[in-house]
Amino acid sequence: MKMNRTVRDFQNALESLLKTHQFGHLTIDQICNEALLHRSSFYRYFHDKYDLLEQTISTRLNILIDQSDRNEDEFVEILIKYVSDNRDIFRNLADSSSQSSLYGEIMKIVSEILLRQRHDSENQDTIVTALRNSKNPEMLAYILSGSILGAFYWWRQNNYEVPQQDVIDFVKQSMHNLSDRLEHDGLN
Repeated sequence: MKMNRTVRDFQNALESLLKTHQFGHLTIDQICNEALLHRSSFYRYFHDKYDLLEQTISTRLNILIDQSDRNEDEFVEILIKYVSDNRDIFRNLADSSSQSSLYGEIMKIVSEILLRQRHDSENQDTIVTALRNSKNPEMLAYILSGSILGAFYWWRQNNYEVPQQDVIDFVKQSMHNLSDRLEHDGLN
């Protein structure tokens, strides 16, 4: 999917600002100034900064999915490396407690991305297959997104001191265990 240059500039501006500013304190004006674009341009493409965040996360995840050749284990490695390489951004996204509205918003974004992935017939990965076969895919998507975000929040709270490879191995094993359990118990 070809991205509009203006959208890309706003997404890059958001990522740049998140290296030094908490998301909750960012304003549309700061984002526009960083992107060197007018406020009217922002509202042409986004409803608010949460919409920009959703599109930015979706774009970045799609890039990571493409880099992984739709291989779930490789995707986990690439995703965790991306989080590790962009720690400042994730610290500033997770600036508040898990009860903040941003946590809920990010969980909603990740859930929607997971739900969209289940419609990709070429994708046969564990999580996508579980979502596809689930009696309640929306609930499962929220459970999975909560688990994913919980792991990242935990890693952040531990100041990313747990070795990256340990996190990768644990997440991979957890996903495989979940898939096996869903198939065994027929809960999907």
